[in-house]
Amino acid sequence: MCSEPQDGAVRRSRPWVLVASILVVGGFGAGEARGDIQVHVMNCAMSSTVGADAYDSKDSVKMVPASSTSVSTGNSASLHCAGEGQGYCQMTLSFKGSPERCYGSPPNSTSFHLDSGKWAVVKGFEITSSCYTVIQQFDTQPASCESVCGNCY
Repeated sequence: MCSEPQDGAVRRSRPWVLVASILVVGGFGAGEARGDIQVHVMNCAMSSTVGADAYDSKDSVKMVPASSTSVSTGNSASLHCAGEGQGYCQMTLSFKGSPERCYGSPPNSTSFHLDSGKWAVVKGFEITSSCYTVIQQFDTQPASCESVCGNCY
């Protein structure tokens, strides 16, 4: 049996070849997108857990974060987003629950831009009508919470 079409015969398509090709190529793109950038969050605020959401740099709606995590006191985490040529993630940080140091004020979120590879360190609390995170940005990973703020509040 010859695999080449004979004398003008039309070769049958093989749908399984198309399906297999799509699955293989799609599998290569299943990880983070090539343009993704990483940012980092460290929580140094005493007795708290911070919720961190990273949004793509051009996300104007901010309904679904590109990545999300919770960071307890003394810990850190990395998040990613599509930098979309801008080189930063839009970040939203907020305290989870009601930390003691918020003195009953409801937690609210703090939004800011965090450049690729940078660190956002939560140093403490700011209480107005709500309880907000106090953040300082760093170019490199801080050695520890003590090196950032001594005895963080």
